[in-house]
Amino acid sequence: MTRTARVEPIREENREAILVSGWRVVDVTDPNLPQEISRHDSEPEAIRAAREYEHKTSLEPGSPPDDTQDYDASDPQGGKDST
Repeated sequence: MTRTARVEPIREENREAILVSGWRVVDVTDPNLPQEISRHDSEPEAIRAAREYEHKTSLEPGSPPDDTQDYDASDPQGGKDST
C-alpha cells in the first residue's frame, strides 16, 4: 500500500522564541493515526527520507504508483524520478 508522508519541524518553545531543533517524517496515510517514521537534523534530509519512504511503499504488490508529490518548490525535478 502506498503511504503518504509529511515533513514537519520539531519545535521547542520558550518564553522568547520558538526554536526548530530538527525535522520529523510522519506517516499520515491515516489522518486519524499519524505515526512518526524518522527524525533528521535538516529539512532536506527529512524531505529525502519522506520521498524514499513513499517510493518504497509504492513498490509493494498491489500498490498504486507514487504520485511524486513535490515537497520542495526549489527542486527543479519537482520530486520526479529522473531515471
